[in-house]
Amino acid sequence: MSTEAYIAPHGENGYFEPFFSSRMKTTLILTLLCSSSFCLAAADKDLDTNAIQTITGLSGKMNAEEGVFKVSSLRTDVKVTVDKWQMPPFMGLTSWATFKAGMKEQSMVMGDLVLFQDEVNPVMSAALENGLQVTALHNHFFYDNPKVYFMHIGGEGKTETLAQGVKAALAKVKEVRSQNPPPADSFAGQIPSPSGITAEALQKIFGTKGDVKDGMAKFVFGRAAKMPCGCDVGKEMGVNTWAAFAGSDDNAVVDGDFVCREEELQATLKSVRKAGINVVAIHHHMAQEQPRYIFFHYWGRGKAADLANAVKIARGEQTKAAAAAARLEGGFKEIKAAQFEKERKSRKAIILDVRTPDEFARGHIPGALNLDINSPAFFQKAAQLDKKKTILVNCHAGSRGAIASAELAKMGFKTICNLEGGLDAWEKDGHTPESTAASTPRTASK
Repeated sequence: MSTEAYIAPHGENGYFEPFFSSRMKTTLILTLLCSSSFCLAAADKDLDTNAIQTITGLSGKMNAEEGVFKVSSLRTDVKVTVDKWQMPPFMGLTSWATFKAGMKEQSMVMGDLVLFQDEVNPVMSAALENGLQVTALHNHFFYDNPKVYFMHIGGEGKTETLAQGVKAALAKVKEVRSQNPPPADSFAGQIPSPSGITAEALQKIFGTKGDVKDGMAKFVFGRAAKMPCGCDVGKEMGVNTWAAFAGSDDNAVVDGDFVCREEELQATLKSVRKAGINVVAIHHHMAQEQPRYIFFHYWGRGKAADLANAVKIARGEQTKAAAAAARLEGGFKEIKAAQFEKERKSRKAIILDVRTPDEFARGHIPGALNLDINSPAFFQKAAQLDKKKTILVNCHAGSRGAIASAELAKMGFKTICNLEGGLDAWEKDGHTPESTAASTPRTASK
């Protein structure tokens, strides 16, 4: 028997595990300790803590066990009361950011910024414009005065870039407070009452009919998710993006909610902030749904048409982000209009239009079936299609088609082709869609 180790039986099932000699155990422990020390040393070397402190202007502390460097800043500039008690900053009014050596990028950062209502959106824009992600926005207290919000940030990249992002966010806080020391308690301007929104103008922008009541207009766009119980949920169960308009055409307010997959959130936030729309909350509405969704609530002021276009553009940026993620997943190929037509005319493929029924009715590729990718029925009905056949997918511009194609690939379809540029590119290639505006759209069935 070796003096180093032998294989000994263990337990009633008779499986085997190594039994080490004392000398070998000591060697193994020392090796593990050396490896751990090397990893921590490497992490410290990769993480330039001096640069972090210099750039952010904040003193930090290293947690050697976790390899994390933390900088923080107490909010002492504004007195806050909670439940009529003046809260010491130590009790949770501290902005902080933690840095750690990254696995793919040089570093990663996570943090939480303590903000007042008039700081939230300027700071969010500063963070998004300087390489950080914004991942949550919510309150921590009831009966706080002034109201306090907490904005969570994150990101991966060069250490200096991330530190600059934190610096930019905190600098924006100081800028807002220097201009108006007491936090504001309202947005500027009065909202006209009663409301008199011209709904028809907004319907043209969104391409769908909204609900109208007392001079206000509301538009709702559904998505689909599956809950842990196996139930499919969608628009009516609250998985939706919506926009409600009040006031007048020239002086309107919009409020609503965006439902985003995780890979869509940053692009959508950037889009609404670029348009000057305020984000007021970012959080989950559900638990364990598939795919995972994050919701953010917003409030905007301006001309009704401008606000509607801003929401429409943000939805487009959201879809582009989802399509980019779908293309990375793969499992399908994208083809140009000429190849799409060749495949279509072979009559051996299933043509699947994944737009809304309203869009489909206004014009679609002849012979196409309609299955809205954002409908809870999409997966159930798509599963009834022949997996042996080629699936030719199209939407309006190609993004929703890419999303649907990736989902079909996950479902086991082997040959999936998405029309590059969608119906728009197909029409520009000289083809004419057919309209079923006066009839019921074709839907997929066995």
